[in-house]
Amino acid sequence: MRIKTEVVMNGLKISPKGRVAFVSGANNEIGRALVIALLEEGASKVYAGVQDVKALKELKLEYRNRLFPLLLDMKNDRSIVKVSHMLKDIEILINNAEVCESGGLFSDNSLDSLTINFNLNVRSLLKITTSLLGYLKNKDCAAIVNIVSILGLASMPVAGTYSASKAAAHSITLGIRGELLNTNVLVMGVYPALVHINLAKKLNLNKALPQNIARNIILGLKNGNEYVFPDIMSKQIAELYLTEPVTVEKQFAHFVSEKEVV
Repeated sequence: MRIKTEVVMNGLKISPKGRVAFVSGANNEIGRALVIALLEEGASKVYAGVQDVKALKELKLEYRNRLFPLLLDMKNDRSIVKVSHMLKDIEILINNAEVCESGGLFSDNSLDSLTINFNLNVRSLLKITTSLLGYLKNKDCAAIVNIVSILGLASMPVAGTYSASKAAAHSITLGIRGELLNTNVLVMGVYPALVHINLAKKLNLNKALPQNIARNIILGLKNGNEYVFPDIMSKQIAELYLTEPVTVEKQFAHFVSEKEVV
């Protein structure tokens, strides 16, 4: 029996056409792909949170007054609050900004990498979401999209602290969805497989294409999916995880470099 990995719970379906969206981390691969996908789907305005506004110079020239790059430091609460004041018309929030500090739980730098991963992947995600929630709830229909990771469901030892931060992000996504049950806000968790070049190379695996991930996230919004597994690998892992989570855990445990073994 095939397990459904696209789940609809509250019936909200949100097309980006004519809507206002914000994408954090728009300078990374998935973020840039999401900005383009939203604009191509007819979004009236896309705010793009970036560390350097010049990173989207070419896109700004192409999309002109529909694209608004905003200087955003997700590690700085003041920067998050400042940007949130500019987003009063937001209808779709896509929490894409993240960091990927690899390293096992027993590596020499585990506590440092844990702090880095949790500060951005967990704390900053919640900070910007709470800062924008009031605007979203005042719209007739809105969405919060958290880009989590398949590693948030099963830990990979070579990226133990990153996996832990993504597990926390997954839990926060569940919490947000629960607290916004029966509201006008669709809460979507997105669980891509490997999209980080360095980590994918380290594990000798093909990384997912950002364009495909972005396309499937948009499709998820249109369909009202609350769980989206946007690439072939993540779909395969999700189907196995839903039936045999221990098997996934053991498979991931094999991805350990010799330096990580203690």
